[in-house]
Amino acid sequence: MASRKPAKKKQSQGHPARREGASPVPFESEVRQDLQPFKSQLFRHFQEEGRPASETRAALEGLTTLLTVHAQLRKTVDVKTLDPEVLGEQLGHLSSLSKEVSEASAAILKHYLTFLGTTANFGGSVDDFKQTFEFLSRMAGDSPIVAPFLEDDEANAALESMPYVYAARELVNWVGEGKSTSPSGVLTGQTLQDAASALGLMITVDEDAEPAAAGSVLWEPEDGTTVSGLAEIPRLSAYWDALIGTAMLRYQAPNATPTDSLAQALLGSTGPGARLVKELIAEVLFSHVLINTLDTPGQSTIAEMTAGVLSNAASNTPPRTEFALQVPTTDDLPVEQHHLIASLEVVIPQVESLLRNFEREGLVVIDEEITVPVVLRSALERALAKVSDHVLGSNADSENSEDGSAQ
Repeated sequence: MASRKPAKKKQSQGHPARREGASPVPFESEVRQDLQPFKSQLFRHFQEEGRPASETRAALEGLTTLLTVHAQLRKTVDVKTLDPEVLGEQLGHLSSLSKEVSEASAAILKHYLTFLGTTANFGGSVDDFKQTFEFLSRMAGDSPIVAPFLEDDEANAALESMPYVYAARELVNWVGEGKSTSPSGVLTGQTLQDAASALGLMITVDEDAEPAAAGSVLWEPEDGTTVSGLAEIPRLSAYWDALIGTAMLRYQAPNATPTDSLAQALLGSTGPGARLVKELIAEVLFSHVLINTLDTPGQSTIAEMTAGVLSNAASNTPPRTEFALQVPTTDDLPVEQHHLIASLEVVIPQVESLLRNFEREGLVVIDEEITVPVVLRSALERALAKVSDHVLGSNADSENSEDGSAQ
């Protein structure tokens, strides 16, 4: 009988994801390699008191996976920056699977971004960091917004003096028993012109006129301006959307008519119903303006920066106006960031324009600091959640559309 050869001892090769060239996942090896120089610091940053080291290692593996997917979507590896637009696509896909997974992933990425900032490893500008941090905070379900509890009497007293409440009442009073609209609730022709007049806007409607370019119309068109439709009267469009969106108005062919109980609550000055309906209108006004800006080609950055300013304006540390709305000069930025000034010269004035529109309606106060009235902070928080959901939904729809066209 032939003697049996002793089995060769299998050489330990370690975790396959850690072997050079072993990962079949695009960019994973490069991401791991680029994280290596600050691996120890990163472990300490993620390590929580009383948490097993195995859980921290699992969190870092999750981070590596997220950064690898981020690199795949960017088509390049850069572990020292995160692209908010790509993050929107990435988290949008995760939210289609589970909101909890999306929020947990955003929280991990936000924790990593904080690490990059506190260790001076972040490779972008200060504005890049702030924009990314604010985006991830919203996606993680975090918010700097502080909304102290107010009794109904105190809240109603504050709301009663706000310009947007007056404007909403004027529009509901104009609707009266009902005004003719399209089945989708859109105002047209002479009815549109009369509705604008109810808000003090003296415009002429000519449905055959050439539509104005998106993003070029004023919040309140100048007296005598000719418009072709509701979209060219942003202030009226926002209020009309708010009345439709809160069910203050409903369609009964061929008219839009008020919902009596809600209309009475809007016109009233006491009770929880009066407070609730006014807060809901403010919520829709905030979200309408931000989402419309977000959906206007070339203006997504303006919407995102405005949302960031609003979040901070509702916090315990509101931004100082002179800094928030000032275009930096070459003296304010290091040489490697001077190239950002040209784009900021375009974006910041438009952010200020949106904030001034909110100020016009009493939704924001701009003095030495930019603040959101305490009574409206919960409404703003809900509005920003809507905006985040819209971003995620748009990215998911875009991804599904691309998948469908590829088949």
